[in-house]
Amino acid sequence: MRYFGFCICLFISVNLCAQKEEDVCRRFRTDIQYLSSDQLEGRLTGSLGEKRSSLYIADEFSKYKITPLGDSGTYLQNFSIIRLRLNQNKEPMTWTDKQHRIIGLRATTGDFYPLAQSTNSDSIERAGIFQAGYGISAPDLNHDDYKDTAGIRGKVFVIKLGHPEGTNVHSRFEPYEGLNYKVDLAAKMGARGVVFVRTDSVDKPKGMLDRNVRPRNIPVIYVNTEQASMLMATEISFRVNILQMNSTAHNVVGFLNNKKKKTIIIGAHQDHLGYNEFGGSRDTKGGSIHNGADDNASGVAMMMELMRKISKTRKYKKNNYIFIAFSGEEQGLLGSNYFVNHPPVDMKNVLYMMNFDMVGRLDSLKKSLMIYGVGTSPEWKPAVEKLKLDTTQIKVKTTESGTGSSDHTNFYYQNIPVLHFFTGQHYDYHMPSDDEPKINYHGMYLCYDVVMQMIKAVNKKKQMPFTPTKSEESARMSFKVTLGIMPDYIYDGVGLRVDGVNMGKPGEKAGLLKGDIILSLGDYTISNINDYMKALGGFKKGDTVKMKIRRGNEEKELSVTF
Repeated sequence: MRYFGFCICLFISVNLCAQKEEDVCRRFRTDIQYLSSDQLEGRLTGSLGEKRSSLYIADEFSKYKITPLGDSGTYLQNFSIIRLRLNQNKEPMTWTDKQHRIIGLRATTGDFYPLAQSTNSDSIERAGIFQAGYGISAPDLNHDDYKDTAGIRGKVFVIKLGHPEGTNVHSRFEPYEGLNYKVDLAAKMGARGVVFVRTDSVDKPKGMLDRNVRPRNIPVIYVNTEQASMLMATEISFRVNILQMNSTAHNVVGFLNNKKKKTIIIGAHQDHLGYNEFGGSRDTKGGSIHNGADDNASGVAMMMELMRKISKTRKYKKNNYIFIAFSGEEQGLLGSNYFVNHPPVDMKNVLYMMNFDMVGRLDSLKKSLMIYGVGTSPEWKPAVEKLKLDTTQIKVKTTESGTGSSDHTNFYYQNIPVLHFFTGQHYDYHMPSDDEPKINYHGMYLCYDVVMQMIKAVNKKKQMPFTPTKSEESARMSFKVTLGIMPDYIYDGVGLRVDGVNMGKPGEKAGLLKGDIILSLGDYTISNINDYMKALGGFKKGDTVKMKIRRGNEEKELSVTF
């Protein structure tokens, strides 16, 4: 009879667990189906679809009596984004050179144009000029264009593109050649404005006013002709007139006030690419809705399910909670950046932050959930070690870094411990094909269980010491070339495994296939994804290099032209 009773209890327990998973997955599916539906048109930051997404999330917060923490007693924290910038200037620029010649250029012929770093509107009349060389201050490399700064404040700085070592792509000066660096340093030195000229065979800056580049408070232009004369200029006059159109974007912020000293932040970004109006898509055709079921309707669904669970469970009331759906993540972590700079609570009282970005596609073979940021507090690793996992269903892999290309990064820079949960890259990333039927709901539930175990493991902690970590440099590096592949971020073997190859890109033209493992690029040995990112930084367009790969049990050498 005892054995029979035990079997009955076990049967009931198994059925309750199955029912719990079924209920959670049903709510996951309801949330994701709506958020990734065509009705929301891809939730582009600042669009009507993003507003509909915001109102849906706010309505869920309201159902569970989560207190609004947005603007004017609502759940919506509004912030402005740049939607479009257009050059409107039609006035010429003139300068006087050392021979007292007056040189003039017309604005309507492309002889000069503003760069994305420029302020929108300004007029400079007969300002003095400081010839700033390459605009680089690198005393450790025995080069400083600002060694003598007497009398330069208030002048227009003429700066050469590139660096002192010319076209050497492996130059030590490479970190100093970016436009943002040069403009910011010039502004710090007191520049009234910046004029760029090209003297080497470096690429000239495009005239596109990239809305993702933050405008500075000084005019910044590029002179496309008469550059030798500009390098002898002593006085200059010009104007910038840029039309800027903005949109309003929305973070959705709710507060579970348990009247405790410490607050936990649980977040996910709600925005995606829309019809690719702002770029970012991997689709070569264009014009299609990018519904973003995994990126990041899955993360929002995870955040809302945690909200439902935590708001109803007494044992989690040892802290306050902020639940937040960020916007503007795809445009450069804009919403989370706005939140940390306009916080509705004292950030010093935030215990930790959890971020969910792409948690809906747990691979049925790899079964790997990535947890980033375990090095940001000494409390995280013991919590991971206590996880009870069925490794035939799910495995956990960790990295220490608290930075990366998602919203947790902005909290890390506020010295707040963070964790970022991610089930891996896939072919549908930033493609119109990232749709709801491809979501692995059982995998999402397994991830949800891991998250709840992590929260439970640190539930009684009154303090979570913050520890800085080595930055994920690859997330913020820019490259002159691309291989056109989708890296396998979950792969933990030697080399870089290719998870997808884009048609028409250098990798595909070289014969690279999905599943290949890149072992070297040129003279660079590739042991991991960071090695791969560093290697890309060493090449320029037109370079042809050997690429060693492993395909199955065979090693091959391919020739790739960037």
